[in-house]
Amino acid sequence: MSAALLSLYFSKLNKTTAAFILFTINVNAAIFFTCKIYPSETAPYVFYFPVIVSIVLLNNPAVIDRFAIFHFALCIVFFVGNLLVDVPQWHIQNLTADQITRLWHLNLIISAFITGAISLLLTRIISNQNKEIIIQNNDLILAKEAINGSLKEKEVLLAELHHRVKNNLAIISGLLNLQEDASSNEEVRQIISDSKTRIMSMALVHQMLYENSELKSIDIGKYASELIHKLFDSYDLNQHVRLIEDYDKIILPVNKSIPLGLILNEIVTNSIKYVFKKQPQQNGQLAISIKHVNQLITITVHDSGKGFPEDFSHGPENRSLGIYLIKTLTDQIDGNVQFLNDKGAKICLTFLPN
Repeated sequence: MSAALLSLYFSKLNKTTAAFILFTINVNAAIFFTCKIYPSETAPYVFYFPVIVSIVLLNNPAVIDRFAIFHFALCIVFFVGNLLVDVPQWHIQNLTADQITRLWHLNLIISAFITGAISLLLTRIISNQNKEIIIQNNDLILAKEAINGSLKEKEVLLAELHHRVKNNLAIISGLLNLQEDASSNEEVRQIISDSKTRIMSMALVHQMLYENSELKSIDIGKYASELIHKLFDSYDLNQHVRLIEDYDKIILPVNKSIPLGLILNEIVTNSIKYVFKKQPQQNGQLAISIKHVNQLITITVHDSGKGFPEDFSHGPENRSLGIYLIKTLTDQIDGNVQFLNDKGAKICLTFLPN
């Protein structure tokens, strides 16, 4: 009785596992004592059927459940105990054959009734739980569809935003073209030309984002190649400069891609202005590599010019806008940049991918 009350108490506290274990022990103990009191001819063992049915219905028979195995093991232990343990002083003596027959029928009827009642009760409970699960699943499906629809709408809007930004930058570049054509000052024309290439590098990022289904990252090697070829086209250098490219497959987010695009634009534009445009009759060479080494992204750009002047400094005293932009944008992506002379100007940029 105390075990049954304790089982009900655990059930009230929502400690279903403890309650079920106590229930199994309590019922098996009751059947054990019943089997020891009444002779086996009265079939007291039939009361194992409702216990087994309860365990089957309360567990998933399609999977190997340690919880179900434990309860079946308890039943087997008590059943084997019934076979091995005999307590003569507990036996009811002097039962007539008629009484044994009536007890046999009575035990079968009670066992069948309990089994049926338990089966009906647990089946209804399980059915109601399944209905609740189905309703919850349908609600989750509807919520997921709503979220997916919202995400799809946002993706369309984001793609349209990238497309419009690219178009607006193209309009600005067109206006700068008109301004460049209207100016006769070579210095002003050069400033406008530099501004156009910077705008082009940003527009290219938005174009590649628009073409990418994820709308949030780009292949930096593919981007660098396309940017350099566009710069070479704009200065008509494809026939005069040999381009050597070596790229790892590296995907970077927008917050890294735009500063990197501007950095690459400044580096390549400087090589074009100070090396290839000054020596158009000679076949120049530009080598660029983007590699993923030791958890760092390393970008190296190496031209075939004379290199940096002996008095070159990339400190605050250097008033070059291009060098200033390279350093500032490198700081923006938490990177490090080196300006080297190695049979030409060589710039090495390293940074973390995230």
